[in-house]
Amino acid sequence: MRRAVFAFLAFCACLSAVEAQAQATLGLKGGLTLSKLNAEEADGINIGVNRRTTFGGGAYFQVGLGDVMTLQAEALYTQKGARTDDSITTLELSYIDVPLLFLVRVPAGDAAIVPILYAGPVVSFETKCRLKDSGGSSVDCSAGSGNLFQTTSTDLGAAFGGGFEVFMGSYTLQLDIRYTHGFVNILDSSSLEGSIENRAWSFYLGLGRVLLP
Repeated sequence: MRRAVFAFLAFCACLSAVEAQAQATLGLKGGLTLSKLNAEEADGINIGVNRRTTFGGGAYFQVGLGDVMTLQAEALYTQKGARTDDSITTLELSYIDVPLLFLVRVPAGDAAIVPILYAGPVVSFETKCRLKDSGGSSVDCSAGSGNLFQTTSTDLGAAFGGGFEVFMGSYTLQLDIRYTHGFVNILDSSSLEGSIENRAWSFYLGLGRVLLP
C-alpha cells in the first residue's frame, strides 16, 4: 500500500513539473500519403511495385518537455499498400497508426513561425486488407475468405521528418512532411513465402488548440 501511494505521489509530482514548464496542445490533422512496399520473393529477388496515393488523418496531443522538446502522440487513420508495375493488381491496406514522436522546435526567437524536427516509433494496427484488380473486383485478405494472401494484424516502424508550426494565440497550425519506415514483414508466413514491408511519405496539415499555456 505504501509503495502504491509513493508511486502515485511521484507520478503527480512529475506531471506537475511537466505542466509547469511547457504547454499542452490537442489538435486534428489530415493530409496526403504516398505509400509503397518493399516486396521480395523468397529467394530475395525484389518485386517491382508502384506507389499508391491516398488520404487520411486523425488527432494529435502534445505535452511539452521543456522550451525546445515536446512529446507528440498521434492516432491516425492511414491507407497504405501499392500497385504492381503492370497496374493490374493493387494491395489496399488500412491502418490505425499510433506514432509517439519526440519533437524539437528549432529556436527562432519571437517568430510566430517555428521550424520543427521529429522522430519516433510507430505502432500500426491493420483495419483492412484487400486485393483489387484493374476491373474493380476485390477480395479480402482475411483467412475466412479462402484467399491464400494474408497479412499480419500489426506493424512496427519509425517515423522521422520536419516542418513548421505557426503560433496564433490559443491555436497553432502544424505543417509537416514525414517518412515512415516499416520494420516488420507483414506477409503472413503461413500463406506465402517472401516479405513485404511498408514504406510511406506523408504530408499533413494540422490545427491545434492550446489547452495549457
